[in-house]
Amino acid sequence: MKPGPREGFRWTQETIIYASHPSVTTVRTVFGSWNSAVAAAGLRPRRRDEARKGSPGAPNGSQESAVRWPTRRVLARLHAWAQKHGRPPTLEEWRRAGESQPSAATVRRLFGTWNAALVAAGFEARRPGVPLLPRNLTHRRCESSGRWISRVA
Repeated sequence: MKPGPREGFRWTQETIIYASHPSVTTVRTVFGSWNSAVAAAGLRPRRRDEARKGSPGAPNGSQESAVRWPTRRVLARLHAWAQKHGRPPTLEEWRRAGESQPSAATVRRLFGTWNAALVAAGFEARRPGVPLLPRNLTHRRCESSGRWISRVA
């Protein structure tokens, strides 16, 4: 049996509003936008400057007046991380850090790239693909490339 709707089935606005499983792409194709679909379902779509209720970007943790992460607060969170750890965060560390800060995707959306966010916060951009620490004690940093290489025994 093939996955998806049965042969000859076509999504309509009515079937999407009734269903709970069409893909985002299907909803946007049929309605033109996600917010149009939300409004057609009888719900109030979020405004552009409004975050999801209860998001960590909401001032004072407010469930009702959530706002998106302002740039200055994102920069403040990057500085707080650097103060706690003695260096700016890597993208992977930020992704695993938790809910008390904006997601890595939000940071990248605001600044374009992770390195651009680090530079905006006053840190040095990281060279792509170069870990901060070696895999183990048998590696050393190459002076010319900055990459970790095995020590010759």
